[in-house]
Amino acid sequence: MFNGKISCMILTLVFMVSFTFLPGLKAEAADPVHTVISGETVESIAKTYDISAEQLMKTNGLPDDKLFAGQKLTIIQTAYTPSIYQWSERGKKIAKYARSFIGFKKTAGEETPEKGFDSSGLIHWVLSRQNVPVDRLTVDGFYKQGMDTATPKTGDIIFFLEKDSLKVVTAGIYVGENQFVNSGYGAETVQVRSATEDYFAKYQVEYKTYTPKGEHIVQMGETLNSISEHYSISMSAIKSRNALNTDELMEGQYLQLYSNPLFPFYVNQEAAYDKAYDVIKYAYTLRGFTYVFGGEDPMTGMDCSGFIYWVMKEQGLSVKRDSAEDYFSLVPKIDNPKAGDLVFFRDTGTRLGVTHVGIYLGDGRFLNSTENTGVHISNLSSGYFAEKFESFGQAESLID
Repeated sequence: MFNGKISCMILTLVFMVSFTFLPGLKAEAADPVHTVISGETVESIAKTYDISAEQLMKTNGLPDDKLFAGQKLTIIQTAYTPSIYQWSERGKKIAKYARSFIGFKKTAGEETPEKGFDSSGLIHWVLSRQNVPVDRLTVDGFYKQGMDTATPKTGDIIFFLEKDSLKVVTAGIYVGENQFVNSGYGAETVQVRSATEDYFAKYQVEYKTYTPKGEHIVQMGETLNSISEHYSISMSAIKSRNALNTDELMEGQYLQLYSNPLFPFYVNQEAAYDKAYDVIKYAYTLRGFTYVFGGEDPMTGMDCSGFIYWVMKEQGLSVKRDSAEDYFSLVPKIDNPKAGDLVFFRDTGTRLGVTHVGIYLGDGRFLNSTENTGVHISNLSSGYFAEKFESFGQAESLID
């Protein structure tokens, strides 16, 4: 009798230990994670786990084959299935790439894996590496620049604000289920945190997106017709929403597919001239195109004034190809700009005088082309542009 009880107790203990230390008996094991060491490559890691390099890159949202020692890569053997909608897929890549930097050190004012990240530096690094054209901003700057969203998805940005003052305290990259990747707020490394933690629960939570629903980036081989068929949206509607004058598309062009403007800073603003809205819509499609000093064509690169020249010319407006300083000398200076007017800056980079120009959108935002980021939306309230601001100019005066 006694021996029977002992045997029963031993079996019970073994059963409990098995479920405690062998979770595979009751659930699938977590996907393995590989920590990159110096000298490893995408190819070598993929070979170790008998998967393709492409599979490894897609699983972890890697934008290219550049790796960093300490980066954490999830290993999944099953074939990767992309999202149907491109904006969802881009968001997933942002979230996965952010996760790969878990454990990297917190360093105030920094934005690279080698030196570390602060909270805004991590956001800038991940977004820019995922081909989201954006300036290096503070968390408050990212809050002001992003598009409001009531239905956050993975890859969007989560912000924590003081409830009384609405001051932005910190931010992170949302990865779903109240979790987000954040650099160092209350910790010394990049970590996955939860908005339900006591540390964060005292703040007001808001979300912004930099990959809004309805934004499609033209890929190699895509045509207006193929995009129209994929999303069941007429070609004429896509052309109208993006002020496209032909059916020809450029690889990398950003298209607004749905009727609601993606970054509606110019909406409800008075237009500076008859085609100002069309100039802005078309200029939006060129976000991310590269900067080349003296350039005036998206396919080869554009500087700030070349960008102005190209988008106005493509909308059928007759303008001269001049420098920022020349445009500045030609237009009347104004205090109350309208959507489509110009905004000028002085002493940018290493040059002196009026050296930079952008297209004013409204609400303090403007489109411009810069050396580091290419064509993108910037904010007049950011420290750099606030310091360099010279004046607004009446764009209509450039049109012959």
